[in-house]
Amino acid sequence: MVLVLVLIMLAAVLAGGLWWKLKNAQLGEVMVRPEPTIASLAKQPAAPSLTPSPIGPHLNGQPTAEANSERAQDSTNNYVIPQKMPRVTGIRHWSSADSSTVVLDLEDQVQYEAHRLSAPDRIYFDLHDTTLAPEIAGKVIDVGDALLAKVRLAQPSSGLTRVVLETRGNSNYSVSLEPNPYRLVVQVRKLGANKTQVSLFPGMPEPEKLAITVPPPTKEDLQLRARVPRMRIVVDAGHGGWDLGTVGRRGLLEKDLVLEIAQRLGKLLESRLGADVILTRNDDNYIPLDERAGIANQSQADLFISVHANYSDLPSARGVETYYTNLFSAPNAKDLEPREKEPREKSSDPDRSRNPTTVTLSPADLHEKIEQSRRLAASVQRSLYGTLATQNPGLRDRGVKAASYVVLTETAMPGILAEVSFVSSPTDEQKLRSDGYREQIAEALYKGIARYAVGSHGVKVASAAK
Repeated sequence: MVLVLVLIMLAAVLAGGLWWKLKNAQLGEVMVRPEPTIASLAKQPAAPSLTPSPIGPHLNGQPTAEANSERAQDSTNNYVIPQKMPRVTGIRHWSSADSSTVVLDLEDQVQYEAHRLSAPDRIYFDLHDTTLAPEIAGKVIDVGDALLAKVRLAQPSSGLTRVVLETRGNSNYSVSLEPNPYRLVVQVRKLGANKTQVSLFPGMPEPEKLAITVPPPTKEDLQLRARVPRMRIVVDAGHGGWDLGTVGRRGLLEKDLVLEIAQRLGKLLESRLGADVILTRNDDNYIPLDERAGIANQSQADLFISVHANYSDLPSARGVETYYTNLFSAPNAKDLEPREKEPREKSSDPDRSRNPTTVTLSPADLHEKIEQSRRLAASVQRSLYGTLATQNPGLRDRGVKAASYVVLTETAMPGILAEVSFVSSPTDEQKLRSDGYREQIAEALYKGIARYAVGSHGVKVASAAK
């Protein structure tokens, strides 16, 4: 009996082990999924290839997460497959007694930025959404004339062609994009040599410009003026002179656009709000960034308004946005010399302000400046989007953002930088060429400033500073 019981127990153990092994095998078949074969992968649709390109001038050349997202998606949130980019196919050069000329041959019209740097002196051009023909990639041309040492071509990132002109200083330059066939013409001239009018798109008719006129103040304007102390406001038109800013696909120059808007805004502030208005520039001249801030500080302005237009390498990117800063870094006399040796911003100039204003802010003053700047930016942003969105369907409200722009960090009063539209958007560029739309932008900026002034009790007024 004992032997029988032992045999029965051994049989039970063996049966249990066999059952457990079969059960694990079944579970393994359910849980483990077969890897896809090469053939099955080939049948799946390929994901679109997205090639990022650098952003334009107003984010210091650093792509942001939001901008990267915009490059990958269009306004309908569908992925965008980039079209074939035009090539830079050739480069030519010739010299004369007073000038040195460089010509880049292009397959199509392109969007570009121009900048000048010092120590060493050089001019460089970034051609967006372009490629270099293999035979000229990395090419260096030793010019060696009185104005130009050499020219270098490179493609630092996908979709961006950079052309660097190593100049010898004491020169001016002009640039034009010529059609039939397309070519970028850069002329470096001796100082004092005759300057020709730059026309980026000679075949394109210029928009008809109307005289900037402001009707007499209405009863409502007079009531508003009575509620606001007399203020001194500095209006800054970005770029100017050799600094073109953003160039639209149909030739609209940011420097010309923002100058007209600034002039219109200045007249509205004078006529309706009774403000004393100071323009950092009233013509096509370049003013270094720190000198713009110095103008505001020396005049003891109450507000600083800088007008710009935006850029993106994605044509569907549109909208308005307004910047303020939470920093203050105005130079004083003791650190002026070291600052002169530092590299300047992308849109800066070798010349420095000869008579910088020494200004200081206490922690309480800085806190007040930041808070007032933020409130001013919010008021202007609401007015810009609310006014323009009704006339320009599809315009985005890109919001209020903080940034460390020199014209904001080196001014002692509340200040903002407004990006009024995207010159790089074909839709917006068409609107911006309209005199009426520019007037609407100036009107929107004015309303935002006026509403802020009425509701603000912490703004220092110019009369109190005298």
